[in-house]
Amino acid sequence: MEFDMKGFRREHEGKRLRIEFTDGEFCEGELLHVSSCDEHYDCCGIIFELSNGVVAWSEMGLVRTFEVLKKDSA
Repeated sequence: MEFDMKGFRREHEGKRLRIEFTDGEFCEGELLHVSSCDEHYDCCGIIFELSNGVVAWSEMGLVRTFEVLKKDSA
């Protein structure tokens, strides 16, 4: 069975994202890993690192949308 991964793909790993959650909260961080499962939607999610170094997990069902942010030009 395939679950809705909200457009997340492994190619997004290592990129900086702005993520909107279903509760209206937003965060920005680097996507570390996209986790998918063929049997349980609860296993599908993302692991990301916030700017303060905190690493977090979110179930895919809690994510509304995301956008890839452009790298700052130095």
